[in-house]
Amino acid sequence: MENKANSAHAFWQRYVTDVEVDKIAPPKGRLAVVIDGNSPDPDDIGATPVMFGLLSKAGLNERLVHLSHSCDLDPFKNKGRQQIDTPGELRRQAVLHELSGQGIELFGPFKNLRNYYNCRTDQQAATQDLVDAINASSASDPLWIIEAGEPDLIGYALQAANPAVRKHVNVISHHPANDNTGDFFTWQQILDFGVTEHQIGDQNVGLQTPISHWDWAKHHPAAGITYIWHWLDYAERDGMVDFQTNKFDCSDAGMVYWWITGANNGGNNHATAEDMKDMLTL
Repeated sequence: MENKANSAHAFWQRYVTDVEVDKIAPPKGRLAVVIDGNSPDPDDIGATPVMFGLLSKAGLNERLVHLSHSCDLDPFKNKGRQQIDTPGELRRQAVLHELSGQGIELFGPFKNLRNYYNCRTDQQAATQDLVDAINASSASDPLWIIEAGEPDLIGYALQAANPAVRKHVNVISHHPANDNTGDFFTWQQILDFGVTEHQIGDQNVGLQTPISHWDWAKHHPAAGITYIWHWLDYAERDGMVDFQTNKFDCSDAGMVYWWITGANNGGNNHATAEDMKDMLTL
């Protein structure tokens, strides 16, 4: 895997000479991605395709070992001002499952990804898949979990996993809106399992942007890029909340970008839409 990452970086350095670029320097270990998107913020609809694209362009597909969506296990308990209704939540589940399958096909193969899971309809299988990823962890092959939604599925998986290996699990977060909204686990309970926490700062700052920042992708010749634009556009038009109006938001992808560019050893935790463009057009 390191050779693939280094080759991608060499290609990048050779052909992208007019901008400052971040290095591809992921830490050792594997990656698990747990997203919500089913209540109420649609940002994961745009962020998930970007995550696929980043991993593909960085030559890191083999590192992805778990993907689950709709991890708000009780979306109607949301404490925020804006809520999702039952038809909207069911629609979101279907959309997230569709885009996950399409993204895997477009940006794959992801040969170490057993499947992708809807946590609302297949919570047991989603949990067990993450348990298996946790139990495979060691000092030389840790697991990095992208917490792109409520922490409950992660909590259930850690609870069922081998206690001896939890110390080899890293959980990456960028916003307390995820950390503190669990219906079944508090954030402190997640930390009490002995995982290593990485709070990288609010990624909305650089990655929730005016639509125009992604105009370059709308008619791009690469199918994967126009696919990303399509789902960013879908999320903006979703209409369930008002705070995404006139904005394209891939903020959760900032955690994957941080991991790819060095994680806690110098990873960029201030990514912008321009940074995403640079890596996605490698």
